[in-house]
Amino acid sequence: MQDPRIIPAELTTGAFFDILADEDHSLSYIQVSEEDVSHQHIDHPMLDHVHFENVRFTASQFERLDLTDAVFINCDFSNCQFEKASWLRVQFKDCKLVGVDLNEAALNNVAFDHCQLDLAMLCDMRFKTVTFDHCRLNGASFMNNRLTTVKFNETNLDQVAFNDTALKNIDLSTCQFERLELDTAAARGMIVNIDQAAYLAAALNGIKVKP
Repeated sequence: MQDPRIIPAELTTGAFFDILADEDHSLSYIQVSEEDVSHQHIDHPMLDHVHFENVRFTASQFERLDLTDAVFINCDFSNCQFEKASWLRVQFKDCKLVGVDLNEAALNNVAFDHCQLDLAMLCDMRFKTVTFDHCRLNGASFMNNRLTTVKFNETNLDQVAFNDTALKNIDLSTCQFERLELDTAAARGMIVNIDQAAYLAAALNGIKVKP
């Protein structure tokens, strides 16, 4: 996992709305805090070397959002639309991304730490070196994805739909779920603990495992 390449001394204090003054909708080398930018609509915004803290983006539409070397702390992205986004070396910590739409996005070296992604739309995506650490993805759609070095650690995955996403060598053994939506082909080669194995045996093959 590569961390965002940010040197705090190189950042200037500014506002997200500075992006509207740039004809290319670009924002670079800036730190933003305590701002409300909810319900905004910008096509293909490009942010690099940025640090956001306590910023509210709720219900904004940023199609093809391009993020490079970015950090977000305690930010709210609930119900945002980020279809076809491209993210490289991005960290989210203590963020809320409930209902976020990232369909057809490409994520490379992205970390989610103690984040809420319940009901997120995460389909037709490419994940490369992505971690979900102590997150919650209840009811998220995680279908038809390509996964390379993806890690789930102590994450709640209850009722996540993994249909058509190959989970070979994906370790879910520290995660919590009562039910998953996936097919036998998707589950082949995934790593689980003994209790999870009993559930999957029953759900996928109708096998009953005695305690």
